[in-house]
Amino acid sequence: MLLFCLVGCIVPREEPKTNDVSVAYLWSLAQNRSTPIKEDIVLHGYISANDILGEYTKSFILSDSSGGIEVKVDATNIERILPWGCAISLHCSGLYIGREGGRLVLGTKPTDVYSVDRIPEDEIFNYVTIIDGEIEPLRADLMDITDIGYDDMFRYVMLQNIAIIEEERGLCWCDIDEVSGERITTIRHLTDGSDTIALITSPSALYSSERVAGYRARCIGVVDIYKEMVALRLSNYQITPME
Repeated sequence: MLLFCLVGCIVPREEPKTNDVSVAYLWSLAQNRSTPIKEDIVLHGYISANDILGEYTKSFILSDSSGGIEVKVDATNIERILPWGCAISLHCSGLYIGREGGRLVLGTKPTDVYSVDRIPEDEIFNYVTIIDGEIEPLRADLMDITDIGYDDMFRYVMLQNIAIIEEERGLCWCDIDEVSGERITTIRHLTDGSDTIALITSPSALYSSERVAGYRARCIGVVDIYKEMVALRLSNYQITPME
């Protein structure tokens, strides 16, 4: 009987186990400008920013409780395939971690001057799985301006009771270049009355030509870096009046 089982029975092959890791763990792996991921590791988190309103282009931000990372994708309508706010698992084996100044990015093996190449659109679901079912919604970490620093890069955060500084009220989110006549990436400034943080808006944002908010507000976005300065970038244009 034993011999029959050994010869005639098909024993299921045990699938290799994967290791769930955090964004903070990926930061710890990034010792060089470009680092291959050889471990079978999986990130679980939420898409906290993408191109839904043009705030990021050809990339999305994956956030978990430990922070965030920018994932480079060669696609012009990421919202169509990976909606803002959805929960995903990201299988990292075979990808590369890149350091770009104080920013951490994820993509494929670099072939040019950049630290990583973009993941081709037709390969994105080789790495990404959308998590279905009942899950906790995406939530931002409530923080004070004074507590935000380089260690919070790409963290999804909420600031409350803040306002655009007085001298910038009435301006548009993005200025116009005097030579080209085109909108350009522009820094505005948020204040809570004591401290100030830069707010970056890209000309690709659909609201770039709108006037900045002139009221005290609740603001939700992603911590970023611009010209070596810690700043905030709005996510899905979440700036609403305080009640």
